[in-house]
Amino acid sequence: MGACLVARQIAFSENFRMSTVSERVLFIAEVEAWGGAERSFLTLCDWLHRHSLPYRLVVYWDRIGLEQFASHPLNKVELLPKDNPLSKVRALRKFFALQPGNPYQPLMSGYQPALHASLAGLRGFHCMMHDTESLFDDWDKQRGWKRRARLALNRHLLRKGLGSGGQTIVASEFLRQDTERLYGATATVLRIGSAADGIAFRRRPVERQLHMLSVSRLEANKRIDWILRALSTLEKQNPALSEQIDWRLDIVGKGAEREGLQVLSRDLGLESRVTFSGFVSDEELSILYDQAHLFLMPARQGYGIPALEALHSGIPVLLHRESGISDILMDTPWARVFEGCSEDLIPALEQTIHSLIAGNHLYTAPPNLPRQDAWAEEMARLCRWI
Repeated sequence: MGACLVARQIAFSENFRMSTVSERVLFIAEVEAWGGAERSFLTLCDWLHRHSLPYRLVVYWDRIGLEQFASHPLNKVELLPKDNPLSKVRALRKFFALQPGNPYQPLMSGYQPALHASLAGLRGFHCMMHDTESLFDDWDKQRGWKRRARLALNRHLLRKGLGSGGQTIVASEFLRQDTERLYGATATVLRIGSAADGIAFRRRPVERQLHMLSVSRLEANKRIDWILRALSTLEKQNPALSEQIDWRLDIVGKGAEREGLQVLSRDLGLESRVTFSGFVSDEELSILYDQAHLFLMPARQGYGIPALEALHSGIPVLLHRESGISDILMDTPWARVFEGCSEDLIPALEQTIHSLIAGNHLYTAPPNLPRQDAWAEEMARLCRWI
């Protein structure tokens, strides 16, 4: 047996043991990008740390370095299995086999961790269900019999795991209904909060230039292409949008769709007005929020934390009804919620822009939006960690 493999097995056996004080375990699986799931779990880790409640964040691997986003020294371990489902499940089973007698049931981050926990024989675990299969990027692309059979088997396994005594927690009514329909799990809606304490509300009158902002992973379900096509349509009208107001769009985020979106932006003739900023630091993102007059989020997604931060800082939001956060923004003066397809974004965007140009910006911060600390405390209560 090679020396590297021996060292790795020793590290697994010794470093993954619990401390003498039982820890609350949070499991994410693969960390490939910074998104809402990773952000919510680090928020919970930070709350546990500040309240002197021992925890451990467990991942298969972390390819972005979650430590850079944490506000305290992160108690994280990587299981580092081979990149196949069987090896991952074995690693997860072995990790929990080394944690006997822990009174705190672990919390799984979404569909795959819950599925792997079910396969590993864990029972009574909690799950924060960020995504159901109907939100997967490839949902509409793969409907062959093998795909359907695998999803049916996964549903059976998840019904067994999620129904074994733990809490299933979701951020929106859509996710609650979908989780109960697909997996038979009674789900509790707990809406994730934003770090509003560090965000200053201010009025944002549009003067010489209109700044629009999008912040998300660049994946198909975020529908950034809808934004680009809508702006292109408004540029082709008479008068063109740019003749009415000098506009700019900042697109923040990384993901599989980035290259294709950049090509689309060039093909539509928007390259001089659209900036793809990629991943940015908190300081850079704060500057972009400070400059923005309108936040765009036509995504189909379970929630949408960036919209909360936009609203807390005084930026109105244009979003699709299929963003889970729309549950609490319908029929309010702080957001325009549209339904339908990409063509339906065009009039919604045009009306919102004209309203902003006319001076109809936000005058007060939205009341009663969920806050980060209150969310984390309730999560800990639901998991019976406090």
